[in-house]
Amino acid sequence: MLQSVLKIGNSYGATFPRDFVVKNKIKAGSKIKVVHSNGEITYSANVPKAVKHTVLPNKEFKKWLSGVLKEDAGILDELADR
Repeated sequence: MLQSVLKIGNSYGATFPRDFVVKNKIKAGSKIKVVHSNGEITYSANVPKAVKHTVLPNKEFKKWLSGVLKEDAGILDELADR
């Protein structure tokens, strides 16, 4: 399928075929994965959801950091001297 390139502000874009939009429940603001290689572009609506990270309470973080600094003190000192 050929698509026309549109000027959008300072950028360029192309529209998606309606069947792709409906099948993948795409709406304004949806995330689309775009891969370009050797002059070809592929797009996918199968974008993994963001990974949630656990935030340690301050006391636990300080305990973890203290352990890392003790365990890796030699390596950190060597890196600091470079």
